[in-house]
Amino acid sequence: MGHIREIYAEFDRRGARVVAIMAESYNRMHEFLETHEYPFPLLSDVRREAVRAYGVYVKLNFESVNISRPAEVILDDKKTVGYIYIGRIQTDFPDDEEIFAALDALSTSEGPEVRS
Repeated sequence: MGHIREIYAEFDRRGARVVAIMAESYNRMHEFLETHEYPFPLLSDVRREAVRAYGVYVKLNFESVNISRPAEVILDDKKTVGYIYIGRIQTDFPDDEEIFAALDALSTSEGPEVRS
């Protein structure tokens, strides 16, 4: 999320809204936000409902228990998934250029893309 914060101005320039979902309790998320500032909202998903719905929930693997894989999801103006990148491991994220290309493609209605 820190990197998204760093490039947030580019999302804003494109008219995109950013929302982060954390699989943490509201209290833990609030504690986190006491020392970290973000220009976009963070939502608590303590029951992992959102991460399950997007197919990124991981009950158990070699690096984690009961969390989600990192994912970047872009919804179009109808709230339909237009792009999703699902990381294979906790440090796997798409390049900035890929995210912005997906945003630009959605604004010209080139259709959905799913990548992992």
